[in-house]
Amino acid sequence: MKSSDSLSKVLQIWRVSPPPDPDFRAAVWQRVEETRRAPTWPVFVRARAAALTAAAIVTVAVSGWAGHSVARNHVQADRNTLAANYLASLDARVKAGLQE
Repeated sequence: MKSSDSLSKVLQIWRVSPPPDPDFRAAVWQRVEETRRAPTWPVFVRARAAALTAAAIVTVAVSGWAGHSVARNHVQADRNTLAANYLASLDARVKAGLQE
């Protein structure tokens, strides 16, 4: 308990006295003005138009390539199914119901 009493006394006596900063108020107002002058959405887009255009082009290209790949696989599967059905329709054993 004795250490707690000494800590309490030290904390009561302890004071922080930082040196005053003469530019503190000016710096605060400068940050406030910078916040007020934050770019609006159209200004943001115009400033980054090249990057946004490049991102859109890459997105469209990747999406197109992925769609083409999926469609090609789907067409190949359909072609295989159609070929198998056609060949089965030509087989006389299948028509007669004499399949092994």
